[in-house]
Amino acid sequence: MRDEDLMEDALTKFQSEAKSKFLKGILEHNPNGDKGLSRMHLLQKIDACKEEVIDLWFYLYAMEQDICSRRRD
Repeated sequence: MRDEDLMEDALTKFQSEAKSKFLKGILEHNPNGDKGLSRMHLLQKIDACKEEVIDLWFYLYAMEQDICSRRRD
């Protein structure tokens, strides 16, 4: 696959999945419309980003361990 095709596929998938995830997050965290990203202070947004990065770290670490264990087998 060419890089340009990969980019287009990735962006199309991101747009679809990001919209769905964001709407689910609204239902979970802001069902009444009285909260939301626009009402969070900058430091609250930074803290939320840190939490997301921590989650990402553990997903990446678990995948790395899976790859490494398969190489040893």
